[in-house]
This record gives sequence, structure tokens and C-alpha cells, in this order.
Amino acid sequence: MLNLMRKYARSWFIVLAVGIIVVVFVFWGIGGFRSAAFQQVATVNGTPIHLSAYMKTYNELLRLYRDKLGDEADEELIKSLNLKEQALGRLIEEILIVQAAARLGVMVTTVELQDHIKQYPAFQNEQGFNHQRYLAILAQNRLSPADFEARERQGLLIKKTVQLITSFAKVSEAELQELFRLEREAVEVDYLVVSPKRYLAEQKVPDAEIAAYYKAHQEEFRQPDRVRVRYLFLPDSHYLDQVKITPEELESFYQDHQDEYARPKTIRVRQLLLAEPKGASKSEQQRLKKQAEEILSRTQTGEDFAQLVQTYSQDQASRATGGDLGYVSRGQNLPQWEKVAFSLQVGQTGLAHTPKGYYILRVEEIKEQEILPLQQVRAQVETRFKEQQARGLAQEAAQQLKADLATATMAEVAQKHHLQLQETPFLALQDPVPGLGTYPQFNQTALNLKPGRISKIIPVTKGLVILQPLERQASHIPPLNQIGDQVRQAVKQQQAAAQAEKVVQDLLGRLQKGESLGKVAAQAGLPLHNSGFFTRAQGFPGLRQAEDLSLAAFQLSAEHPYVKKPITWKGQYYLLAFKAQRTPSSEEFHKVRDQLYRSVLEHKRQLLFAQWLAAERQRATIKIYELPS
Repeated sequence: MLNLMRKYARSWFIVLAVGIIVVVFVFWGIGGFRSAAFQQVATVNGTPIHLSAYMKTYNELLRLYRDKLGDEADEELIKSLNLKEQALGRLIEEILIVQAAARLGVMVTTVELQDHIKQYPAFQNEQGFNHQRYLAILAQNRLSPADFEARERQGLLIKKTVQLITSFAKVSEAELQELFRLEREAVEVDYLVVSPKRYLAEQKVPDAEIAAYYKAHQEEFRQPDRVRVRYLFLPDSHYLDQVKITPEELESFYQDHQDEYARPKTIRVRQLLLAEPKGASKSEQQRLKKQAEEILSRTQTGEDFAQLVQTYSQDQASRATGGDLGYVSRGQNLPQWEKVAFSLQVGQTGLAHTPKGYYILRVEEIKEQEILPLQQVRAQVETRFKEQQARGLAQEAAQQLKADLATATMAEVAQKHHLQLQETPFLALQDPVPGLGTYPQFNQTALNLKPGRISKIIPVTKGLVILQPLERQASHIPPLNQIGDQVRQAVKQQQAAAQAEKVVQDLLGRLQKGESLGKVAAQAGLPLHNSGFFTRAQGFPGLRQAEDLSLAAFQLSAEHPYVKKPITWKGQYYLLAFKAQRTPSSEEFHKVRDQLYRSVLEHKRQLLFAQWLAAERQRATIKIYELPS
């Protein structure tokens, strides 16, 4: 029954859109603060936070994250969430709000509290609120009416205080129109690209310059630690023929590994991507986050998702389908993307931040996981069983090899067990191992051992490995006579970049004297490109992470058609020329004006509350004692 109450509870919470402050108020409030019988973990302006309240908050957070993340909520992930700090931080913030309510004269009347409790569906029958049902449910959950009503009163008090604080947020009509213009305005430019590669072949480098460059840039040529090893490989496949399986074993293995033979849960998702430029500044990250949250708000107020994708999404592959990715299962996308997508119900939208940028996601359909019957997957189950048993036999054989290596050389042991002894060239940490592939654990083990020592048994994809380092090369800078060609190439690249910069500066000078970009490009033998119309959110076509190109394009106009200086992106130089500008109409503005107003107002409220709460924490006297481990 408590779950039913939680399902229908009207939670009061604000999730702030900026900064790191997140406030969540769960329905049980902070009633434990009144008890002085428990150890204190902190005080806020003299008000204690007792261990009982802290542990209740921590355990509730832990339950919420485990419910939301499911199998992904392993101990390492839980630890990374800093739930102890979150729990204490939320309790501190709740006390600050309650203390502010007293200063501001905010109160909750008995009538307000009664009306609030009567709205709980859990306490209602066909005729509405039922007092006997109310008392019975509280008794089932070991709650007294006095305690429950005190907690609900405090929840309403917090809600009213937050509403009062955020009521001062205002949005002017001028702000709305300017934000709309910045969001919908589009520009078109012509541009040319000057690449250093164009001039690389013609560079001539005297030996003296090679020596000078090498002397000034020696660290560029430093070689990492490397090691040469010999190893024995025990492939699982050598032991497959020794594995026998009975029907009973097959059935038991299938029952123990049913999750491996399930048609996974799939969801049909639409996505809208706002790409985050590599190395974006904090201000740019905040701007992008704000824009993503505004678009998310628009999806949640009913605006057509597919149309928003067409307007804003920077994922070309899905734009043509309105962002529809079809059905996807876990493991196909980035973990941050999947955590949000697989937590949504049909029709819900959410926001995921990944290294690629911000994704606004909408779930259209869900197909739950389905366990496939044994007769349908018998061949896969048998293969998996045999592979597992073969790995066990390989492990036994590897243990025997380790024992033999205590008294014999690796060559002697290889001969005794009819194994081929492999040797590698010098390997750095990330180099692939000949005959095996890329296994950083192999390389790291080899680099950590002294030459001649025998390693532990190392698992690889198709078997087990035991290795022995033969020779090490410490990190060093090779002498010039060994890497002369490499240094020469580095000098040529530097010279080609300098020449490209000079060429582009000359071309810019001609533009500033009145020549057209087309004429300049043609005479220089450079192709002239056209961007087509694009908005700020869409970014420069084909180079959406090149924020400087997009910013430069929107600074151009018919009166000032050329950039003041070349734009550099990934070692290439760009010159832009204004082509056309498309300004959104007042009719377009009025179609979305109300939705935009709600989105901007909500963002301002969140920002205002974040600033207020930060100031309250700064002024408060907060003493934190040792948290329980």
C-alpha cells in the first residue's frame, strides 16, 4: 500500500537547470530532525541533522537509483554517484528553505493541509476521501496521523516557499523576441578553405633547420616504454573435443543463463542532437545545455518532436526520419544515452548528455524482454556450455604450465606440452600483440615485470596466455640520425602551415580591397563552397563542432560581408563571405510565443532559485561531522 501512496503522491521538487545544485523533496520530508536521541551528522544555523534522517535520505536515494538503473547499478557506479554527499546536501537545503519560510512568514494553514491530503487517490473510495481508509493505510505503514500530517505540512511549506522565491522571475516581450530571433535566424555564406597540405610537397628543408627543430622540439619525438616478450597461448578451441554434455547438463545450464538467451528489451526512439564542440568552453557548454533544456521543455508542452528535429538536430542520419531511430536495444549507444532512453515510458521525453553533445529523446514504443525457449536456442546453449567447459580445461592446463615453469624454461615447457613458443617485437602499451590482437592487460603485465619473470595467467578472448619479458626499452628520445626523416616531415608541415597562413592573409587583404570571394578563389585555384542556410543551433554545415565558423558567419552582413581575420579549424584556414540572411517573421513568433514564454520563465525561475539557494548556503553556518561509512 505504501507503493500505492508513492505512486499517487504529489511530490514537490525542483531540478535546477544550471549549476550543480539539485533539490529533491521526497514525500516523507525531514520529520526525523525533531528527535534529539540520535547522533548528529551536521548542523545548519544550529538546527541539527540527525543520523536517522540522514540514513533515511541516503537509503531512499539508493533505492531510487537502483530502481531506475536496474542491472547497471553496480557498486562502482553507485560509489561514483556520491550518494552520501547528495543525501546530506539535500537535507541541508531543505533546512535552509524551512528557515527561510520562517523569516518570510510563509505558513501552511490547517485547511490547506486537509485539502492537500484529501487529494491523495490512495485515501479515496468511490465517494471521495474516506477517513477510515486514511487511518487504515497509515496504520499498515506504521505511521501515526500526527507524524504523517507534520511531514505533509512541511512538504507544503517547502513548496510554498519555493514558489514565493521564484515568483519574482519575469520575462519581457523584448527578451522573448530576441531569443526567438537568435533561435530561428538563419544565414548563408560562401567560403574557401586553404589547407597546409596543398603546400607540403614544395617545402625544402636544409639540414641545419632539421637539427634546429629537433633541438627545440625533442619531446615531440619521445618514444614510450617498450618491452619484448615470449609467450605461450592456450586456445580454448584445443579443449572443445574433450567436453561431453548430457541433456540434463544442457537444461541446467540453460536455466542458469536464461538472460543470455532472451530477445532483449527494445525501444523505438526519436532523437534530437545538439552537438558539443570538442574543447568547448564552460560558457559554450552552458549555452548548449540551456538550449537543450528549452527544446526539451517545448517537447513536453506538446510541440511536434519531428518538426523540432528538422529545425535543430545536428544528426544528419536521423533528421530525414524526424529523428526516428527505429528499434534499439542496450549496447548500441553510449551509456549516458541508454540510461535516459531506457528509463522513459512511451510518450515521455528526456535529456541525455554524452561526449557527443545533448540528446533530446522521445520513446515511441517499448518491446519488453522475451526469454527464448530452449528448443529454439539449443545450438547456442550447447556452444556456450562447451566454450565455458573448455575454458575451465584450459585454466587447468595453464596451472600445470605455471607449475612446470617453476623448474624448466619456457622453451622446454612449450616442447613438453606441444605448444608453439611465440615472440613479439618491442611493444608499447597500446600496440597490438602479433597473433592475439590488442590486449592492454597483456602489454601492461609485460611492462610491469622484470625480464625473465613469469607472468600470471592472462585471459584473452579465445584462450589464456602466460608471458615472460625478454628485454625492455626505457622511454627515450632517439638521436637525430635515427629519426631524421620524421623530423624533416615535421619541419615541412610547420613550413606548409606558415605558407598557408600567408596565402590566406594575402587573399583576405584582396577581399578587404573590394575583390569578390569568387574571383579571389578562382585566381588562387581554390574551390568556392556554399554553406546553404543554417541556424545557430544547427551549426556550420558539415563542420558543426567548429563553433568559431558559426559565430563568424552570424557576424557578417551585407554592410560587412567578410570576416576580419581567417578562421582556423583543425589546421585549415577559412575565409567567409556573406551571402544572405533569413529572419523569422512575426507570424512565426506568435505561433510559438506562449510555449517559448513558459520555457524561458521556467528557466529563469530555476536560475533564480539556484542563485538564492547558493547565497543561502554561503551565508549559513554549516557544521558537518563525520558521515557514517
